[in-house]
Amino acid sequence: MKRIFSFIFLLAMSIAVSQAQIQVLTGTEQGTYHVLANDMNKLLPSSSKVINGDTTEIPFLDVRTTAGSSINFDLLVDEGSEVKVAFLQLDILLRQKMEDVLHGTSKTNDLMVLMPLSVEAIHLITKRESEINSLSDLEGLRVGIGNKFEGTYYTALYIKDLSKVGFQSKNISTQDIIKPLLLDKIDAFFVVATPPMEMIKIMPTSTGEKFKIVPLENINGWADGFTEVTIPARTYSWQETAVQTYGVPSVVVVNMAKITDEEKQSLLQWRATVIENLQELQTSGHSVWKTTNVSEWNTDMWPQM
Repeated sequence: MKRIFSFIFLLAMSIAVSQAQIQVLTGTEQGTYHVLANDMNKLLPSSSKVINGDTTEIPFLDVRTTAGSSINFDLLVDEGSEVKVAFLQLDILLRQKMEDVLHGTSKTNDLMVLMPLSVEAIHLITKRESEINSLSDLEGLRVGIGNKFEGTYYTALYIKDLSKVGFQSKNISTQDIIKPLLLDKIDAFFVVATPPMEMIKIMPTSTGEKFKIVPLENINGWADGFTEVTIPARTYSWQETAVQTYGVPSVVVVNMAKITDEEKQSLLQWRATVIENLQELQTSGHSVWKTTNVSEWNTDMWPQM
């Protein structure tokens, strides 16, 4: 009887541990979101799970890779999905909120920011010898904008719609964007990422081609809701001068309608641990932590839990 009780107790503990673990959607394996989540996971307390007498360490976060912010949003608001927490670009939230107002829907009603992360810079990249030197130079040209699962896709369409610069949008995944540029099938491409983005960083080494980042101007007020950002010279080894562009805040977002009280406490513990250990993250984590302040958030932009 004692053995049976012990087995039931261990089984119950195992189930409790797996329920307490927080699953979070990030981005691609090479992307900044994924790196930041793993940086935080190293500081967060792990749990133990016992199966058949063997103890397994369970990390606080169950870090999942995805194609990016757009698919993260879709899964986060899908009532049939178990996704409760995701990394997102703030402009996707704002765009979807506007859609809710226009169409009388309520997709964003239960979403709250857990904490801010970095400001992701809008990179407009072309070949070094290209005559593209500003956003307005894209008129009539072929421009890669990512695919519909990525945050870059929606940011690029937003820029196109509001700036009224009539470039030809080419829906090509960020992961596959370099080859079309090299083959002159597109003239430039957008990518929204926290610099330095690894894919952009290694482009000249992997291709032998020379590139440049094009500064962006605020044509027709498209960037009024964005943050002015400077990508310093030599952020990428091939980037000779500083580039003026705009940035999109990235945030960890929670669907409050899906979480339990226990999960809410775990999420608050996650945030508190990151705030308490920010200096360690700035020392040993991704370089973006050096410009990140997770303890400050403007609730006028979006409600915080």
